Amino acid sequence: MSDSAILISKDEIKNMLNALKKEKTIVAPVSNGKKLDYLPVRDVNDIIFEDKLPYKSPKEIFFPRCEKIITFKDGDVTAEISKEQIVLFGVRPCDLEALEIMKKIFTQGKFKDPFFMERYNNTLIIGCGCIAKKPGCFCEERQTDMNFCSKCDLFLKINDTAGDVYEVLNVSEKGRQAFKQYIGGLEKFENRFVKFTPKKTLFIDNVSEKTEEELFNKICWENITDICHGCGMCTFICPTCHCFMFKDVDEGGSAARFRNWDSCMFPKFTLHASGHNPREEKYKRYRQRIAHKYLYVMKNFGHIACTGCGRCIRGCPAGMNIKTIVEDIACAMEEGLK
Repeated sequence: MSDSAILISKDEIKNMLNALKKEKTIVAPVSNGKKLDYLPVRDVNDIIFEDKLPYKSPKEIFFPRCEKIITFKDGDVTAEISKEQIVLFGVRPCDLEALEIMKKIFTQGKFKDPFFMERYNNTLIIGCGCIAKKPGCFCEERQTDMNFCSKCDLFLKINDTAGDVYEVLNVSEKGRQAFKQYIGGLEKFENRFVKFTPKKTLFIDNVSEKTEEELFNKICWENITDICHGCGMCTFICPTCHCFMFKDVDEGGSAARFRNWDSCMFPKFTLHASGHNPREEKYKRYRQRIAHKYLYVMKNFGHIACTGCGRCIRGCPAGMNIKTIVEDIACAMEEGLK
């Protein structure tokens, strides 16, 4: 280990979070009584430091399941933009990569979302590496390094030789200013980037329009979705799915517009006012989900909207496995869809 290494113990991390807790909301992996989840922390001793991946991703910190975005009253329109200051602790590399994708989707391109941008700008993100893969994870195939990610304000890696001690591998300028009073040596600290070379990859990107047409029409999507329940669980626990709908509510003297999560897997997601539904069949909805994650987000934002976290695999009540499905599709495309 070089002289530039900075180590911080679990107790020092708790002390730092306790100090930050006086002015900010701490969100971290905490048990909700049934599962591990990213939740507001009442007591830092409740934080789970073990090498476990929370059931859901932290995307709803920035993109809430139900969010009031606009209030209408007496002809005035008020945007309900959150000013809450948050410290998000213990984010694993797959979720950090997913947040980077979400940030690009919501803050770049034709449509920019001020609600997401404000929440993201008001959040300090502390990442932590995984020690081992979790059941269903395929992070390596999606080129996600489970040991390191620089897309955060502070990244910690467990130091196995020192017990409950973490090594600082990366700090952003925003993180350097926020954490320097709690972590000594950050002023001159040089990020310790870790080289990662995946052994294999999982793609169906970079396809031509002709190949995309073949993907739609020559893959037997009916067989792929034969056991799918269409419940939408995969989209709700996915760290990059971001479909939503609006709902206006009378609040007695005023009205409010809410943005609520939706799912492309729901039968009425594409239902037109005319009554026409271009994706009435389940297989068409699942085909759209795969094409969007692996093709369209890549074309529009330069990323495949999957980081290999494995949540949809572990959570699917029908036992569907997106990894094997995409592998089969990719193989069929490579073989000319014979």
